[in-house]
Amino acid sequence: MTAVDVVVLTWNDDPAMLDVALDSALEQQSCAVRLFVVDNGSAPPAVVADERAQVLRQDENLGVGGGRNVGARAGAAPFVCFLDSDARLHDGALAALLAPMVADPAVGLTAPVFTGQRPEASGGRPPTLRRKMARALNRTDLYEPTPGQGVGTSWDVDFAIGACQVFRREAFDVVGGLDESASFGPEDVDFCLRIRQAGWRVLQVASGGCDHPPRRAFKGLASARGLRHSAAVVRHLWRHRARSSAAVR
Repeated sequence: MTAVDVVVLTWNDDPAMLDVALDSALEQQSCAVRLFVVDNGSAPPAVVADERAQVLRQDENLGVGGGRNVGARAGAAPFVCFLDSDARLHDGALAALLAPMVADPAVGLTAPVFTGQRPEASGGRPPTLRRKMARALNRTDLYEPTPGQGVGTSWDVDFAIGACQVFRREAFDVVGGLDESASFGPEDVDFCLRIRQAGWRVLQVASGGCDHPPRRAFKGLASARGLRHSAAVVRHLWRHRARSSAAVR
């Protein structure tokens, strides 16, 4: 069976919600799962009862990028899955997401279409400043689609959100993992774009079933967290300004 390390990041999460995510990973069939739970400075510390999960406790919140990098680097499987603590994998989801990479060495990362959502709700072309502003103002909850998105069993996208991503450890190592410099920013988009720039494909997979809450209305644009996110987005857009030619045509 194909080995995959599943990394779940938690920070002051509802224990019942976290347990659902962990159980869904441990119950996967047709692949050998090793589960890493990164407790990103929770207070009180997260409680994980299942002894099959290895808990990596951090003294402080390292941000999404830093925390997930800790989890990914703790394992050694050829494939890694980042799974949000409020997500739930369907039976066979990991096998479906691994299949395109096992079949084609050019595929570096796969992601599901979340239950009850359109493909463009969780992936597509890299978000522009105009698209980010439209999302922040709650005028849209979709990204701009790539050609052929939603047609067939899988399709190329420029990025897919980090709520559920499965990728080659080789690709993670080549690009240096997630960007840790922004504690609350679009590290998932940046990760996908750098994987594509390194020569791998990024796919959405229709059968990679996963439940994850749809995007919530954004109400905190002027909050401290909202301002940090806005600054990270501006930094991200500037960083990738010269990469538009890499977008899927």
